[in-house]
Order: sequence, then C-alpha cells, then structure tokens
Amino acid sequence: MRFISAVSILLASAMMVACASDPTSREPAKLTDFKAEKKLKEVWSYSLGDGQAEAYHRITPVIDGDEIFIASSNGKMAALKKSSGKKVWKKSYDLRIAGGVGVSGTLLFIGTSDGEVVAIDRISGDIVWRVAVNSEVLAAPQSNGSVVVVQTYAGEVQGLNFDDGKLLWSYASQVPRLTLRGTSTPKVVGDIAMIGFANGRVIAFDIDNGSELWEQRISVPQGSTEIERLVDVDGRLLVMEDGQTVVATGYQGQVMAIDIRSGRPLWVKDTSSYVGATDNLGKVFVVTSDGSVNAIDDNGQGALWTQTVLARRELTEPVAFEGAIGVGDFEGYLHMLAREDGHLLARTKVDGDGLRAPMTADGKLLYVYGNSGELIAYKLQDR
Repeated sequence: MRFISAVSILLASAMMVACASDPTSREPAKLTDFKAEKKLKEVWSYSLGDGQAEAYHRITPVIDGDEIFIASSNGKMAALKKSSGKKVWKKSYDLRIAGGVGVSGTLLFIGTSDGEVVAIDRISGDIVWRVAVNSEVLAAPQSNGSVVVVQTYAGEVQGLNFDDGKLLWSYASQVPRLTLRGTSTPKVVGDIAMIGFANGRVIAFDIDNGSELWEQRISVPQGSTEIERLVDVDGRLLVMEDGQTVVATGYQGQVMAIDIRSGRPLWVKDTSSYVGATDNLGKVFVVTSDGSVNAIDDNGQGALWTQTVLARRELTEPVAFEGAIGVGDFEGYLHMLAREDGHLLARTKVDGDGLRAPMTADGKLLYVYGNSGELIAYKLQDR
C-alpha cells in the first residue's frame, strides 16, 4: 500500500489538466480584496511543540467541559481552560503523535506513527495504558466509555477495552494500492461506531462486539490510473443536528446522508471531498476537493450556493460559527463566509505554515490550531 497527500493530488491533477489547457488555470486562487463586514479578534493563544510537523497529520484539539486538550506530533500534550487559555497541565511523552485527540469520561486518547493507542488520564495527564496495533494511527480514537474504537492506516478497525486497552474485536478492510494520506475518525453514537474507509465505504459496527450493522458505498473507483481510482472516505463523519443522520463525504465520489440506525441512504449528491462536512440551521456545508464551498439543504433537495473564490487553496473542513462558515487554507489564512449566500465576511492570517486540522467552535469562541503548533481562540465581531 502506498499513500499520496491531498497536496500531491492537486499538483498531479494540475499537471494532467495542463497538458490540454492553460496550466495557470489550476494554480491556487489568489486572494482577492473585499469589503470586510466582520473582524476576527484574537482572545488568547498557546504554543505547543511542533504541531503537525512536516508530516501530513491533522492532529485536532478536542473540547470537554471547561477544558480544551491539544497535542503535537513531537509528543507534547496540554490541557487548557477553554475560556482563557490558562494551562491546567502540560506533558511531554516519548511518542510520535499522529492521531488525536479523542476524549471520553476520564480518559483522553491519542494514536502514534509507531502504531500505538495511548490512553491518558484527563485530570493529571498521566499515561493509563498503551497498546500496540498493526499500523500507524492517523485519526483520534473514539469511545462510548466502554469500548475504544480505532482505525489504523492499514485499514484495520479495533475495539479495545476502555479500562486496560485489551483487544475485544477487530475488522480488516480491503485497502487499495494507492490511498490518500489519512484515515477517517470513528464516529460513535451510543452503541454504534461508524467509520469511513480508503475503499470508498462507510460501515457501521456494533461497538460491543464489532458485528457489521450496515454498509454504504460512498465512492466507486473509476478510471485507468491509480490516481483516478482514489476513493478514500477520509473526512470526519458528520452527525447532523437531528442526531439521527450521518453525512459522509468521499473523494471522487459523493456526499451521502444516511439514517444511523437503519443505514438507509436519505439523499446523495455527486461531490468530491477529502474533508468532512458541517451543518447549521437547516444547511449542510461541504468543501469540495477543488476548493469550492457549497451549501446544500439538509434534506438534500437543493444546492443553495457555491463559493469558488478560494479554489484549489487546500481548504480545511468547514466550521459553523456565529452566523458564518469558516475555512482555513494552505497559506494559513482563516476565511469567514456568510452562511446565507457564501460571500466573504472576514479574513485573517493565522499560521505561516498553513492550516490543516479541523477547527472547533464552542459558544462565542472559535479555536484554530495551526500547523506550527499554535492554538488561537478567536471572536467574530462587527467592524
């Protein structure tokens, strides 16, 4: 099995298009001037380690209660007060962190490049247990407080005992010869664990015993080259506001809304994406693999708007915040778009090394973790 990053995909696509057309048409869109209606005000910041380092990681902070937990690829972790950024604890582990952070009850979970799942006490930061799995872990392990679910880059899913990490069950998927660099984060809803795979499928498991409850094909391999046949479901699965529907996005595939209990498709849109979607007030927002931002009715009946001004800028998963939709890009800019029609509201430079991790909104603050390892909390205000 070999991997390729989304950046390389964009470059390869640009080269193929350039053979038949103007090569400059596939370059990242240049930032355009606009009249800003809002401004992003920094509330606090905290620097930790080397962030994502040079690896194509998407280590993502997680909020639980009054705290936000962050990790960096060189083995550092910290717990901060989410309102002020005040440090609760900070630890350095002899770990190469690649996936994180997951949280459930008293434990935090991270995965490593060396193929380990590590459980950490959320109060003290001490390691509770660590177990080896069959390959590196690029997405945060998730749990319902009884079973911890992890997907490895080799396409294996394991259910681990919450208390000691012992293996309870496993599932091995078929992995294509070439895949995107990344894996889908398990999404746990009660006794169901849903996971996207590099072969274009989403499968729901009984979290207690690993039995398959349902399966849906999000992307179907097509074309003659390995790049054309990439179908990864790498983006985070979205559980919609109704709590009964999950939305999956596939590279060179579809956006599909699925009933969580039955696995029945509710609606489908032909849209390619390698990041997850978000929803807010009756709309689903999707960033396509070519960098457009789309708004869709949450019943799938119609496309509401498309914004292409940020084309090919390697956008992050979108986030809904204070009546706007936020996306980050490869140059480290944070862009805020109007939820109603997608026009640009605000922009700020966050990190010169770029933005890749999904952002997190909580109350009046938006948390943005730059590739260099700085976490910044922003407010969105009128100008």
